[in-house]
Amino acid sequence: MMEPSVKVKPAMSESFDVTKGHLAPLDKNCSGQISFVHPLKDSEENYDAHHNSLNMNILRNREGLHAPLKMSMEIQAVKKVGRLPFLQSSNASLDSLTGRDLCIDFTDFLSTPEFSEHLRQPHAVMEKSLGIL
Repeated sequence: MMEPSVKVKPAMSESFDVTKGHLAPLDKNCSGQISFVHPLKDSEENYDAHHNSLNMNILRNREGLHAPLKMSMEIQAVKKVGRLPFLQSSNASLDSLTGRDLCIDFTDFLSTPEFSEHLRQPHAVMEKSLGIL
């Protein structure tokens, strides 16, 4: 005699709802569920800009207007410096000015140059940027 299956079959709910402290869309159709934007998404996307503006305000209050003005001018100057179009820039000087060189995130070790898709033929890229091609 065979034993009945002991696997637990998950029950699909009618739609997403507020359960266990998680906020989710209440729409039953897929487009409503896909278009749902979590309230923290905007906060996370604007975190760096907000953090930089907060640091500039603190610097202005502590040192005066010249310090954040000088810092922003240095950042703008460093952003304009570039390499040839076919070489990817490491932005080391920009990272040191903004303080990003002191932290490690997933882009530092997951996006290595050998797996980059930006490598192209140097002559073709230069000819295109100069308008020859």
